Amino acid sequence: MPAFTPILALGFANAGLLYGLAAAAIPILIHLLNRRKRREVRWAAMRFLAAALAKNQRRIRVEQWLLLAIRCLLVLMVVAAMAKPFLESFGNVIPGRRTHRVLVVDASMSMAAKGAGATRFERAKAVAAQLVKDSRRGDAISLVTMGDPPRVVVGDPSPNLEEVRREVGELAQGAGGVDLEATLEAVDRVLEASTIAQKEVVFLSDLQAASWRPRGGASGDDGLKRTLAKIEARGPRTTIIDLGRAGAGNRAVVGLSAGTPVATPGATVIVTALVKNFGPAPAQGVRVRLTTDGRLGPEQVVDLPVGEEVPVAFNQQFPAPGDHVLEASIEEDSLPPDDRRLLVAPVREAVRVLLVDGDFKPDSFQAETDFLAAALSPGEAPADQPDPVRVEVVPESRLARRDLAAYDVVALCNVAQFSPVEVQALENFLEQGGGVVVFGGDQVSAENYNRLLHADGKGILPAAVGEVVGDPAKKDATFRFDPKGFRHPILAAFRNQPDPVVAGLTQARVWTYHKLATPEGSAAVVALAFDDGDPAVIEAARGRGRVFQVALPADSAWSNWPAHRSFPPVMHDLIMEAASGRQAERTIRVGRPFDQTFPGPAAGADATVQTPGGGSVAAKLKADGALARLHFEQTDAAGAYQVKVGPPAPSELTFAANPDPAESDPAKLDRPGLSERLPGLRFVLLEDGRGLSQDAASVGRRGELHRPLLYGVLAMLMIESFAAWRFGRAGSR
Repeated sequence: MPAFTPILALGFANAGLLYGLAAAAIPILIHLLNRRKRREVRWAAMRFLAAALAKNQRRIRVEQWLLLAIRCLLVLMVVAAMAKPFLESFGNVIPGRRTHRVLVVDASMSMAAKGAGATRFERAKAVAAQLVKDSRRGDAISLVTMGDPPRVVVGDPSPNLEEVRREVGELAQGAGGVDLEATLEAVDRVLEASTIAQKEVVFLSDLQAASWRPRGGASGDDGLKRTLAKIEARGPRTTIIDLGRAGAGNRAVVGLSAGTPVATPGATVIVTALVKNFGPAPAQGVRVRLTTDGRLGPEQVVDLPVGEEVPVAFNQQFPAPGDHVLEASIEEDSLPPDDRRLLVAPVREAVRVLLVDGDFKPDSFQAETDFLAAALSPGEAPADQPDPVRVEVVPESRLARRDLAAYDVVALCNVAQFSPVEVQALENFLEQGGGVVVFGGDQVSAENYNRLLHADGKGILPAAVGEVVGDPAKKDATFRFDPKGFRHPILAAFRNQPDPVVAGLTQARVWTYHKLATPEGSAAVVALAFDDGDPAVIEAARGRGRVFQVALPADSAWSNWPAHRSFPPVMHDLIMEAASGRQAERTIRVGRPFDQTFPGPAAGADATVQTPGGGSVAAKLKADGALARLHFEQTDAAGAYQVKVGPPAPSELTFAANPDPAESDPAKLDRPGLSERLPGLRFVLLEDGRGLSQDAASVGRRGELHRPLLYGVLAMLMIESFAAWRFGRAGSR
């Protein structure tokens, strides 16, 4: 039997009706108005009547005052019952209405923090189980987990408390963050569907500031306020139980990246881990390890100042092509899930580049692609180190007959025009993560490019092709490059280099170029510009791939840049960046769906996804236009996932899911901060985590008094009627 709990407070559901207590004066006023002034009339028989009245006067007065008190008490009890009084935490003694209690358990990664022998999530489950256990007979429970996305475990109010307790026990710790607005919308839907009048919402959370932050800026704040207003209008009693600890420290690996967009066997790749100290004091001698495919690699020891991200670089080589899983880790602390981070590196035997020549000629360095082919594959690599780039050159007439899926990058060099079939093939190629590089030139049909490739900003090209600036025949105008601070990755080789090296890029001369114009609001990035401000190289994301648009041809007809020593490194990095689309999608955030495209014939193929916990999930590739797509949503666990696709297009790949770095910050909200994040919502905050199992029994418990009062009114009516009859009968004797 639940323990008896003391009375905490007396409240009224309809407090405004208490003004009606003044109606208790009505019987008194009626009594006073009915009193008559005494008027003496001398009459012989009156002395006998007066003697009789004097004998019973005291008894009659007591009877009248008793009736008046009963009638006043009746009015008081009726008004009090209408105001619906209740006693908090007295539910075990005074019966009340059924209660629909919605338990909202924070399952974000920060709840995995350990303390006092248990994680915060384990404590939340224990308190939730105690709340279910201490519910009254007839109460109903719903269960929701805070996450990204949230999950409604028990939606319809369930009176089966034992079943709800089992569901609470089976809740799993998440590795992601919290979508606060989506969580509150889920709670509102549960409340809206409930037909039980009395509702309560209990949040069990560590109140991490990152988890209780709306997304989407001002629009997110507006949506959150609307949802909170709907919840408040449904009248639940809201309690928030704080399971966090202020001032807690934490160290985390918040980033892991490869310095090279595309890795090839034998090439050295710089892998950089970002480690951050979220604690209140500096951390000395922190060991950072790099593991490759489960094999322990190099280790470094670093010091971590407070609040700073410290980069830790490792030189890594991959012996063979394929998907390789890199893991950066530090020594385990109170929040283990963020002490490691994964990166999937698809290592390719070589980057396959198709150069489409718009003016193909057999003579050396007379075709459009000769300088570019020499820059990408100079043929100087040692015999035991294969060239990382494999180039194939075809005339533009053979583009339509090529299977672009066999290449990583397609470079279109001064191609005159394109057919709709070719444009569709390029769009499918980009959707699969391929890269496209488009060079200008004297054969380019601006009308065809703008109509089919640019399509008012909706096509492949990020910019419309405008007029030709300058005269290549006269060469009377000279333009230089503006590297824009060398911020773009294709210019990384020139950062922090001496002036002679930089001069190889900035002193190249350009006589003619296409004027490129991006639409207003475009997300395209100008990687390299001319000194007059016009774009020289523009980059944009298209589908899962990347497009680079160059205002110059790849030969020396409009500039002397292809003959400069700056041309090969820029072109090499540009091709590598264009080829990186297929790699970026292999590492995702926990809770985000994994999408991968395959050639169209693979549509309908069965796939199996092995999760980090060792489980296996069946999936199927679905047709998506001319392609096949795998869409996998069960990514709640952090770690590496193995995907195996069956016939007719058998293949294997690996992807990884990492926690949200924001969840590593232990900063938590206090009462004012929580009120600011939940505007308009009235709530009770239990700030002390000690003895929560005992406090749980008193959360939201009400003993309602209006029913006993109504029974009392009925009894008093019977008493008043009997007393009036009895006193009247006695007075008539």
